[in-house]
Amino acid sequence: MDQQTDEQIRMNTSAVAISVVGIISSLVTCFTNVILLKTYMKKKNDMALFYYRFTLDVILGALVAASLLFAVLYSYFSSELSEYQNFIFYLSLPASNVGACRSIVTLSVAIERMVAAYAPIFFHNYRHRCPTVIILILAVIFGLTEDVVLYEFCNFHLNVPKNCATFGCAINSCFLYYWTTHKSTIFALNFVFSLLLCIKLFIINNVMKTGKVELSRANRLALIDSAMVFMFDFMPSFIANQFSTTQFFSFQNIGPYGTVAKLLGCAVEAFLVYRKMQKGKKSSTVENSRTMGRNSKRKITEVRVN
Repeated sequence: MDQQTDEQIRMNTSAVAISVVGIISSLVTCFTNVILLKTYMKKKNDMALFYYRFTLDVILGALVAASLLFAVLYSYFSSELSEYQNFIFYLSLPASNVGACRSIVTLSVAIERMVAAYAPIFFHNYRHRCPTVIILILAVIFGLTEDVVLYEFCNFHLNVPKNCATFGCAINSCFLYYWTTHKSTIFALNFVFSLLLCIKLFIINNVMKTGKVELSRANRLALIDSAMVFMFDFMPSFIANQFSTTQFFSFQNIGPYGTVAKLLGCAVEAFLVYRKMQKGKKSSTVENSRTMGRNSKRKITEVRVN
């Protein structure tokens, strides 16, 4: 009996530790993307989708931090907070909606960059016919369809188990299957389009005799985003889809590992994007200084000649 109790305590401790990592990652994601929005928010068509994603990351980070914090508090004060246990669901569902919305925006970025690489003339001539705000609206609608599937198609009735402190064990198996399947599908599509973009850029730089082509800022950010999605979103979603019913990978035992992995990826990505944009800003400043210097020298030469 004592051995089983110790094992259960150890399992709970590991779940709490994973949740704490998620809280820290969520806060880093939230604050870093706020800085990105305040510093680099500009009305550029090639970056509009990225600014939408920065905004969604701020909202997602705040919601996930709140839900994980409550989960940690509940694990330590379950008796005192038992009547508020449903907050685990009420905080996690909006976070899931925002995450689904973000996944569509990220997929749209990958598709946009791929089309721009393979059909640049077509992209230049027709991209303006699909305003980015339309993509955002469609992404929001897709995020809200989770609620429709949950209540209408999966006949969900809220009844959170007493030993549950994560969204994964608060929902029924029907919605869990839909949730993990659509996430894995979108992430896989994102990876495919990003791979096509990588192949095209590799051909341009190494096969075609056009010289080295510098990656645009949008392409760099798209590739960073796709790499983070594959490592921190697709793989955990695949594990959850295949093994969440097993004892080791159950949400009760090791906590919301899928959500934590996603926010850890968002935090790493936000840091990498910030560094990349800082380097781009410094390069632009240096180039402007050089241009001003050349212009000044040219004016001095013209005065001397005159």
